[in-house]
Amino acid sequence: MHRNLRRTALAALLALPMALTGCGGGGSSATLTGAVLSGQVLMGAGRPVYAGGTGNVCLYAIIAGQGNPVNATVTPPQSTGTLLTTSCIPTDANGNFTIDLTSFYGPVLIQVTSGNYTSVATGASAALTNLATTNASLQAVVNIAGGGTVHAVVTPLTTVATAIALGNSTSGFTLSNASYAAASAKVDSEFQLGSGDINTAPNAGDAYDMALNGVQEYLAAPPGSIDDASANNLLTWNLAGSSVAADYTSAYNAINHTTATFSFN
Repeated sequence: MHRNLRRTALAALLALPMALTGCGGGGSSATLTGAVLSGQVLMGAGRPVYAGGTGNVCLYAIIAGQGNPVNATVTPPQSTGTLLTTSCIPTDANGNFTIDLTSFYGPVLIQVTSGNYTSVATGASAALTNLATTNASLQAVVNIAGGGTVHAVVTPLTTVATAIALGNSTSGFTLSNASYAAASAKVDSEFQLGSGDINTAPNAGDAYDMALNGVQEYLAAPPGSIDDASANNLLTWNLAGSSVAADYTSAYNAINHTTATFSFN
């Protein structure tokens, strides 16, 4: 009787790994599926970034907290990271881009290196300018996993979130899905988006669109355009010893005809 019980228990133990493998447990490759990345680069609702068909969206794998380290000792800063694709890919006239990353699994740093958009502040075409501490103008992080299609949006506010997740540094990178999610929640709060989410596309007139309108005004009109050329401090969240919050408040209220106050920290 005891011998039969021991045999039954042994058979159950031997069957367990097979059961786990069949349901995707135990590190099965079935759980490590990449996805198609479908993204859009926007400066505001209906204000796409387009670079005339040149490759302006660069994708980097984030490994051990590091996506695309840059050599900031040269001007402009140069990328020292490895692209996930053979070259950077272009946005279309609507700011859209699509790439098959089904052979990759994990977090990805998206960097937009160039492009033009129609500014809500001036009504004219404006060019993106690369930030002083990176080789990109706009950034975001997206997790590629689970098959199907993963959607991403890249805007000035996702750029701020990336900077916060990085800790405003060109070394000691700490990017991860968790750090970017926490930074995104902070940006939602800092820019008063309410229930809005910076990682979804803005709609005309919503809180996210109004915040992005504020960024465009900040870029185009004083005092922001004078105190913080190219919004380098705003977009890299370098608030020490600067008038970023006051200048952004002025820009936001001027373009949106409001009386809001922003106290960034």
